[in-house]
This record gives sequence, structure tokens and C-alpha cells, in this order.
Amino acid sequence: VYNGIIMKATIKSQIIETLLTDLTGVSRVGAVAEGSCVTCSGEATEFRDALSQKEYTISAMCQTCQDSVFGA
Repeated sequence: VYNGIIMKATIKSQIIETLLTDLTGVSRVGAVAEGSCVTCSGEATEFRDALSQKEYTISAMCQTCQDSVFGA
């Protein structure tokens, strides 16, 4: 939940979902559903802006991990 909005992971093909789960050891869809980060396993409920929140639904990375990967 972000700003009272229930977030859902973006739709990807099952092959991509399986690849991502194999790479991270965590289900991206499950992480978004529970509000956690696939990278650090931390809470993912605070985002800088709407674009970062949208990125979370794509990558399931919290704001800190997004900043680490993409730059602040």
C-alpha cells in the first residue's frame, strides 16, 4: 500500500517471472503484494514520487535499492 493505494505488480510473461524469481530467490509479484523489496527484503512502502512507486510495481525494489541501482 502506497498513499492508501493497493499496489499490484505489472504483468510479465511467465517465463520472465520465473527468470526473475530464479535470479532473486523471491517472487516479484509476492513481494509487491506484501510490500517488500526483492533485493534487500526490507519494507517497500515509502517512495520519493509517483515514478518511483511505478518502478516498484515493475522491479519490486524499495526506494533505497532503486537509488542504489539507478542513482538518486
